[in-house]
Amino acid sequence: MACARVKLPDGMDLLLHREMEEAIDQTNLGREDAAIAKAYLLDHIPQIDIAVEHGYDRSAISRRVPKIIAKVTQTAKKLNMLD
Repeated sequence: MACARVKLPDGMDLLLHREMEEAIDQTNLGREDAAIAKAYLLDHIPQIDIAVEHGYDRSAISRRVPKIIAKVTQTAKKLNMLD
């Protein structure tokens, strides 16, 4: 399986794997968005593969990912993982 090129906001790329996982878990995403977040942010799975796994078009995942990343970033800031 290919590895996705994940573009993260400043500072998010410096989080440890466990910190990113905690931020995702603490974010109120819902089961499906949390699974998408973990697949994309932790496992670096490409959006097309995530879309196939969840039964969506890649464009639907592409629209959801920025919102998910924004929520996870906000939570990481609240958890004092980011400045």
